[in-house]
Amino acid sequence: MPRGRCHFALVLGLQEQLERDLPEVGALSGRYLPELVAGSMAPDAMRLLGKMGKYRSHFYEEDRRETWGKSVSGMFEAHPNLADYQNLDPRDRVLLMGYIAHLTTDEAFRDEVTIHVHGVEDWRPIIYGLWSYVDELPINYPGVAGVLDRFEGHGEVGFIDREIVSRFVMRARGWAENADPVVLERIFLKMIGRPPSDDFEKRLAENRGRADAFFDEHIKARFVGEAIARGRDEIGKFVSGAYSR
Repeated sequence: MPRGRCHFALVLGLQEQLERDLPEVGALSGRYLPELVAGSMAPDAMRLLGKMGKYRSHFYEEDRRETWGKSVSGMFEAHPNLADYQNLDPRDRVLLMGYIAHLTTDEAFRDEVTIHVHGVEDWRPIIYGLWSYVDELPINYPGVAGVLDRFEGHGEVGFIDREIVSRFVMRARGWAENADPVVLERIFLKMIGRPPSDDFEKRLAENRGRADAFFDEHIKARFVGEAIARGRDEIGKFVSGAYSR
C-alpha cells in the first residue's frame, strides 16, 4: 500500500475537503493538524513498530476479499470504545481521523491502482514502481515536517500507542521534506532496515518502467479523488456516531 509521502499528500488534501464539506470538523482537524498528519502514519506504525501485523492494524488483508471495503467498520467493531466521537478528547478524535484517512487511502489504492496488477505473475516490482509514482503527489502545505515535530507522543488512544506513532513519524519525516524518487526510495529502504544495493537506482528505474503500463494520469486522478472522498465519508460517519453502539 502507499508509503508516507503519498499519505501526507492525501491527508492534507482531505483536510481541505473537510474544511469545505464539514467545516466544524475541518476546523477541529486544522486546530490539531499534527494529530491528523501523524494519524495518517499510525496504522503502519502499529503494524511495524507495534508488531500488530497487517490485519490487526489495518483491519483488512489483500488475500481476504471479504474484508475489502470494511477496514474502518472493522476497526470500530474490534475497538468499540473508540467509536463514540462525542466522548473522546478532541486530540484523540483527530488522531483517529488521520487513522481513518490512512485506511481509506489504502483501500482506494487497491481498488483504483493495484487491482490492475492482480493476476500478474511477477507483480512485486510493479507494485514497488507504483509506490514510487504515487509518492510524487504534491504536498500542498508548507512545513509538514514541522507539523509532525509538534505531535504529542504520550499516552494511548485505545490500541494506538502515541509513543510508537511518534517514533515511526520521526523515521518517516524525510518523506515530508523530499520529492526526489531516489531520495524517497533511500528513506524507505532505511525504514525497513535494508541497505541500498549498488544498483538500487537502476532497479528503481526498472520498477517504475514496469509500472508504466498500470498507471497514468487518469488512474492517478481517480485514486486521489476516491481516497479523499472515502476519507471524508468515513470521517463523517465517525463524527455522526454511525459506528457507535
